[in-house]
Amino acid sequence: MSRLQRITVSALSLGLVSLLGACSLGGSDTDAEAQETAAAQQSGGGEGEQGEGSPGSAGLDPNNLPDPISSQEVPATVEGDPDATMTIDFYGLERNGETLVGQFGFTVNADSDRPRWLYHYLSDSGWHPYLLDTQNLRKHSVIGDTHSRAQTAYQGAKFAPGQTFYAFAVFAAPEDADSVSVLAVEGASLVTDVPVP
Repeated sequence: MSRLQRITVSALSLGLVSLLGACSLGGSDTDAEAQETAAAQQSGGGEGEQGEGSPGSAGLDPNNLPDPISSQEVPATVEGDPDATMTIDFYGLERNGETLVGQFGFTVNADSDRPRWLYHYLSDSGWHPYLLDTQNLRKHSVIGDTHSRAQTAYQGAKFAPGQTFYAFAVFAAPEDADSVSVLAVEGASLVTDVPVP
């Protein structure tokens, strides 16, 4: 069974309660499925180094990390270092049923050893990646609502400059699109022509 299938099975078992709760509260099945996938990704499936922010928690094999499809630097906010930057690696998209899971890595380059949330490095702002389906002219944000999004928490695990924080985000798969563009963070360039698996 592949890592993504194990995550999906874990999500289904963990999500039964979430699904029933979402139905009783009027939530949609799509939101419940996204929450299940997020819970499974963050729980890491119980194998090896799977803590939040680890490669495994983002669905990546820690022993065989792929080369990123895209790497780019953006300014980062680090107290006492006005020249701080953050390298953002985008590893690609994996299909999981009717969703796509984006896999990212964040490494802060700064003169500091203080661990902080991704939120702090993004100038006290949330992390809101999205896909652009330029064939059908649609924007696909992370599945979920303001308080329950299917992605790695940007105010969860902390990481220090020089360490890489791995993250995932779950999007609805676009219909009839061969490729999409991906925006990892505000201020970064779009990663274009990303194949849709």
